[in-house]
Amino acid sequence: MMLYLIPVALLGLIFGSFFNVVIYRTPIFLEGKLNKKKQPSLLKQLTWPASFCTNCKTKIKWFDNIPILSWLSLKGRCRLCHKTIKIRYCIVELLTALIFSYSFLKFGFSYTAIYWIALFSILLLLFFIDSETFYLPDIFTFTLILLALVGSYLEITQITFLDSLIGGLIGFFVLYATNFLYKTVRNTDGFGAGDFKLLAGLGAWLGWPSLLIIIGISSVLALLFISLMTLFMKRKYQRNTMLPFGPFLILSGLIMYANTYINFRLFQAYL
Repeated sequence: MMLYLIPVALLGLIFGSFFNVVIYRTPIFLEGKLNKKKQPSLLKQLTWPASFCTNCKTKIKWFDNIPILSWLSLKGRCRLCHKTIKIRYCIVELLTALIFSYSFLKFGFSYTAIYWIALFSILLLLFFIDSETFYLPDIFTFTLILLALVGSYLEITQITFLDSLIGGLIGFFVLYATNFLYKTVRNTDGFGAGDFKLLAGLGAWLGWPSLLIIIGISSVLALLFISLMTLFMKRKYQRNTMLPFGPFLILSGLIMYANTYINFRLFQAYL
């Protein structure tokens, strides 16, 4: 099996390069849709034009588009305009390679491995899109919910289909109700609708008993992030400051995954 690990990781790097395109272009498509601009379909926008520098719009040559290596060789800057290229491009490619490698090592060449690659990839896309743009696109949150339900129905996950279904419903309505009460008091939203669907997906994936822990951990992570940014980056957060909550929910979900599937028994007594 180890013989095939290198080509699997390389395939992950290639998909990671494409995921960077998805992370950059999907919010642009959504912005155009919100502003009712006439534009090509999302699929067409993801496939054309070829990769280009987001600063000078110059088409990137193939030798500058090699995952990780090109970013390192260029020291994180465009060859032509010398503007900084986000390190996110390198991180996404590396994480995608890790997703492919982990799924292959754990499940081998199987439909189960493809399932987990798809699920983790959706979480990866949602994490970075929300981090940068505050969007949690329906195309990905609904796919997450569907994958979670299918996984429980086919017994790929360790959650029964009933627990998965209940988890999805409770996950959606607990944030919906919280936001409704917050909006009633403050006349503004506390959460975005995408957060409702994301938590629904996590509840469907990990089961309804995990929801309380996911919400608790994500809240602690958000507070810790604000504290660190305030202390070290000197950023000031007010009550009306927007903060993407999706990444913290996803990190919490991954912690619960580790607890359930990798014997990382932090919450065994509760579960």
